[in-house]
Amino acid sequence: MISVSEQKSFDQRFSIIRTLTPDKLLSLEEQTRLTIMDAGVGDCFICLGSTYIIQEINKYQEASEDYSKLKNYFVTELTCLCLETGAINHFEWEIDDELEVCITLDQIKFKQLADDDGQPIDEDDLDQIVDDEDSIVYAGETFDYDDDWAAVYRRNGNEEYVYMYEFVNERSSLFITIEEWQDGDKEEYRIYISKPVNPAELTLISRGGDKP
Repeated sequence: MISVSEQKSFDQRFSIIRTLTPDKLLSLEEQTRLTIMDAGVGDCFICLGSTYIIQEINKYQEASEDYSKLKNYFVTELTCLCLETGAINHFEWEIDDELEVCITLDQIKFKQLADDDGQPIDEDDLDQIVDDEDSIVYAGETFDYDDDWAAVYRRNGNEEYVYMYEFVNERSSLFITIEEWQDGDKEEYRIYISKPVNPAELTLISRGGDKP
């Protein structure tokens, strides 16, 4: 017997699948031509063998360190429901010379991170890590400092301030992002591990809502 939450998730996904009527499916020509940049809320796509429906589309815009000036660099975040598993996954895309796409794999905690000497790190160490361009270690793998930047995050008409600390493992191409979210005089830290996705591996298959 499955739990009430599992049954609810199954019913939700089955209901969505039933809406994928032939008139909403994209032609092979459209599937080949369109990219994640053309996706809107309610659209479905296939990536890495799974099918997703887009539930939200939000944006990060780069800003000066004091958030007083906005820059012309954006990262678009798609919150997606996996129709096979019921899991919520996040995809992001940006243009950095060319289209780049990634999927968030997991959220981790500071206690899972260490410095090169194996010593634990926390939020108080971030500025020094950036100044020294040091590496961090997660699950026995070394992630080198890559970048840090401020952003304004826009969701449902609201704006939040967030500061990003980015680290990459060249061997696996996985990367870790430590996000410092501003909440008045307090900060909340969220840490994610992600991996790049070849944009060609993501195929839009149906339209279900409005384009962004």
